[in-house]
Amino acid sequence: LKSTGSEFHGFLTDTYTTLEPTTDRVMATALTARWRWREVPADPDAAYDDVRSLLVSRFGGVHSLALQQTLWEMGRALLEARDDIGEVRFAAPNKHHFRADLEPFGLSNPGEVFWAADRPYGLIEVEARRDGEQVGEQIAAAWQWLPTFV
Repeated sequence: LKSTGSEFHGFLTDTYTTLEPTTDRVMATALTARWRWREVPADPDAAYDDVRSLLVSRFGGVHSLALQQTLWEMGRALLEARDDIGEVRFAAPNKHHFRADLEPFGLSNPGEVFWAADRPYGLIEVEARRDGEQVGEQIAAAWQWLPTFV
């Protein structure tokens, strides 16, 4: 969850659009991140900790124009930092938070109280792969043992 440093506006709208554009929002998700090693690291636990730290740092450090952009920046940073990773895949549902209307109670809400909604909903999936990285049967088989994104 990021409580600031995230916007979402300028998207296509129609008569059925209910999501309001915003220049400051809560951005929340339940991130699933999976990556494929090009070579097995000597210390898998330390490598995992390094990858996790880098991803968390980029999630928090990127001024987000959209969840898609943040995930792309996370994947790009990971591939730049670790030559031993060939590709990374993310699945991240949008968990929207809306400002609570406290006026019926005679209170103002200057962006302090929010409620989590299950609508509108979006599942964002991003895949970042190195230029020239092979995508053949062997690589496809390497991903098959992983659970399907939910």
